[in-house]
Amino acid sequence: MITLKNTRLFVATLFALMVGAFYIVNAMDTKSENVSNQKPLEVMVWHYQLNSTNPTDINNPANYALTKPDQDITCGSGEIVCEIQDTANPSNSAQPALSHGNVSDNPTDYSRTLRTAF
Repeated sequence: MITLKNTRLFVATLFALMVGAFYIVNAMDTKSENVSNQKPLEVMVWHYQLNSTNPTDINNPANYALTKPDQDITCGSGEIVCEIQDTANPSNSAQPALSHGNVSDNPTDYSRTLRTAF
């Protein structure tokens, strides 16, 4: 025999399940909207600021800038990194992310150009 107490419990449980399902679906929709609204990262040209051929210097993101280096550091073709193409570091937009690993190990991934050693 169905009692009033069992009916209320059934209705309350059904209501709780419907509300929970609503919030789960809403959360999934919100997450997919956030993912689709993200802009792709912009690839920029980063100029190497040193004349050093030391891999430690070449692979240090602090040695790159969006501006061209001083006049005594000139671009050309040769052995020293001139510039790379990469996105900005999300933590420090003044430095490249080095998203392909070491510049010295992955020259093609960075579309790296070289200049003559001094």
